[in-house]
Amino acid sequence: MDATYAQRCPSCDNNSILASQTQYEVEHFGAVLLSVTVCQRCGYRHSDVIALSNREAVALTAKISSLDDMNMRVIKSGTATISIPEFGATITPGPYSEGYISNVEGLLAKIEDALTFMLSTAKGKRLKKGERMLKKMQMARDSKPRFTLIIKDPMGNSAIVSPNPRKIQKRKLTNRELRAIKFGQYAVFGGCNSLRPCVQG
Repeated sequence: MDATYAQRCPSCDNNSILASQTQYEVEHFGAVLLSVTVCQRCGYRHSDVIALSNREAVALTAKISSLDDMNMRVIKSGTATISIPEFGATITPGPYSEGYISNVEGLLAKIEDALTFMLSTAKGKRLKKGERMLKKMQMARDSKPRFTLIIKDPMGNSAIVSPNPRKIQKRKLTNRELRAIKFGQYAVFGGCNSLRPCVQG
């Protein structure tokens, strides 16, 4: 299923945005709808991924311990929170958080890009902590991956897909987690503190 239609842009308020939707079949997960909107006037862009079957709030955990694991498919929706405890990294959904289909390596690259941009204005402890985090990510992506990838999605639209399903742990989010988690554009957002930098993406 492919569809394209025009709508009003939330950035420049002109009726100049084109939205396209494409259905994909993801192995070991099911059908997903990839939605991409681009404004022809101001360049605003947004994408998201929605599962086409009913999904429950989910927490996914994958131990990344080899370069092969870096190729695991990642479906990250706009409502997903991503954590990598070994790096001290938490990526929370913001009001314009995007969804995408990539792999673990591509996910790290996106986090690195966002972190590099954030560090351009950081100072003091926040700058040093961010630089250490960035160095760990680059080492992991280039040669020595050994970390835990955790994705929590209250809408259930995210997934980590591996040829070996035993590498992925999956459970329901608890009621306590659901009360604390951010929902992206569907919730009110809080800030991150200087000793635990967060990246919106």
